[in-house]
This record gives sequence, C-alpha cells and structure tokens, in this order.
Amino acid sequence: MKRTKLFSPLFLILFTILFSVTACDKDDDTTDTSGGICPSSVAFCMEYGGLNKSGAAALSQPPGGRYRVYWENTVNGVFEQVELDIYGSANGDYSVDTTAASGTAVFEYFSSTDGANKGISGTVKVTTFDPTGTGISGSFTLSTQNGTAVTNGHFVNVK
Repeated sequence: MKRTKLFSPLFLILFTILFSVTACDKDDDTTDTSGGICPSSVAFCMEYGGLNKSGAAALSQPPGGRYRVYWENTVNGVFEQVELDIYGSANGDYSVDTTAASGTAVFEYFSSTDGANKGISGTVKVTTFDPTGTGISGSFTLSTQNGTAVTNGHFVNVK
C-alpha cells in the first residue's frame, strides 16, 4: 500500500512536467503539411507548393521606396520567412519580378533547410494601403525561380 501512495505523487509530478513542456511548444504561426486553403482570419497566409503557411506578419519601410510585409515561422527547428516588398504606396496591381523597380513587387521565401527562393513572375494586388492606420491588405499569386507555385496568398491589415 505504501508503494502505491509513493508512486502516485511521483507519477503526477512527471505528468505535469511533461504536459508543461509540450504546452510551451505551441506557436501561432503554422505550416500545415496537409495542404488546404488559407484561412481569411490570419494576417498572412499562402499556399507554398501546396503547403499552407500562415500567421502573424509585420510591416516595415526599409530604404529604397518600398514597404515590406514580413512573416516568419519556426517549426521543428526549421526557420522560414517571407519578405514581400512592394515598391509603391498606393492600391493597385504590382508585377512580381526581381528588378525592385517602382510599381513592382519582390518576393523571397527563405527556409533554413532549402535556402532562398525568389519570385520571378506573378501579381501582388494591394486593396488597402494605409500603413499608419488600418495597415496594408491585399493578395498575391506567383511563381518562383525553382518552379514552386505560390497561390491563395493574402495579407490583411498588416501594420
């Protein structure tokens, strides 16, 4: 009988520690390996080669007359990020290329396992351009230099 009473508190402590460690690994950013359509409820989302990548995003204004929508994520030790640079300051369509010319958009996806992959063609459509108010919103579809299709992309009220 004493053996059972000693075992129960030890088991409870170990279970609590295990539960706490796994609960801390939760992350709002996701990479859904099952594919699927991007939910409209997240600030940034895209289907990259059929994989849903989504989560929080931030807006910055680096030098060079551009606005950058930035998303990053780490899952199972793999870091990935997107830099979507919009070379303009108005609603409208921006052609995706690598020139960084006014009126274009530059897309780069980086993964710590696969390296950088740049967008070479496609369109970014900015539907709301209010960086100091509600943020920037829009959608994008493009192809990358290694042939990966990026579809159903959107960014919503990114500030």
